[in-house]
Amino acid sequence: MSADGKQLEALVSFVETTLVPQGFNVQANTKVFNDEGIQVAEFDVEIRGKVGTTNIAWLIECRDRPSQGAAPASWVEQLVGRRARFGFNKVTAVSTTGFAAGAVEFAKSEGIELREVASLSPEDFSDWLMMRDLTSITRRTNLHHATILIDPEESPERREELARVILENTGDLTLLRSTSTGERSSLKNAFLGAVQEVGGLFDDIKPNGEGKKVQLEVKYENDNDHFVVDTALGEIRIKSIVFFGELSIEQRSLPLTITSEYRQTDGGEVISKVAGFQPQEIFGNEFSLELHKLEKTGETHVILRKIK
Repeated sequence: MSADGKQLEALVSFVETTLVPQGFNVQANTKVFNDEGIQVAEFDVEIRGKVGTTNIAWLIECRDRPSQGAAPASWVEQLVGRRARFGFNKVTAVSTTGFAAGAVEFAKSEGIELREVASLSPEDFSDWLMMRDLTSITRRTNLHHATILIDPEESPERREELARVILENTGDLTLLRSTSTGERSSLKNAFLGAVQEVGGLFDDIKPNGEGKKVQLEVKYENDNDHFVVDTALGEIRIKSIVFFGELSIEQRSLPLTITSEYRQTDGGEVISKVAGFQPQEIFGNEFSLELHKLEKTGETHVILRKIK
């Protein structure tokens, strides 16, 4: 699991969100403030709902500290205090390193449920997971530069103003605005859209091989759907853009990095199994593909989870 415990919290939150009855609400990382606006607590996973005429408040706290060994009795004592202070009907403690003997005894005497997440070998998952890696294929578009063309009848003043705006937006995050949607776009995204519109440009590119240089001119002739650039002298319509860029295909093997079992500490009843593959970058963010098998239903859920 991750060093900051977020992956463990995400696992627990996902399982409970999937299995709780209709009408129950699952929230992760809920912050609690006092009347002065000072934060006094943060709950890892909080579940609330109603059974008949009774309100149910269930707290699940997670501990992922491999370097500190088994969860101690002192942590369970803190959870007992949280239950009393914040009025929870039920409290569950989840640990990736198990529980010390004293913690198990104290939890049993105080009615605190204990669960654990244990790492397993991929062979232990052979009854439902045959894959040991995934093949990731990423199509990349790299814009080198672009030439923006406007109406030749635009005045010199508006041309100069457009040039100034372009120079000031070297980051190219919000230069273009769509007249049909109002959304702002970068030249890089406009290039990506042009490549997708043409289609087939990646067909002759070998994975992990040499890139393919392309030049595309896109004309925006629809009066109701085109790009403009906003300037101090008003919006200036873009007639066409000539893109100069390079296309490539990256192929990678993503191995299994997580094979874990989420289970009850007392009795070892399995709640779910999770298999996660090495994270990959998608649009500048890291995502991990995870498979979750829920023992109660037998269902396997495939999720793409954002790491950062």
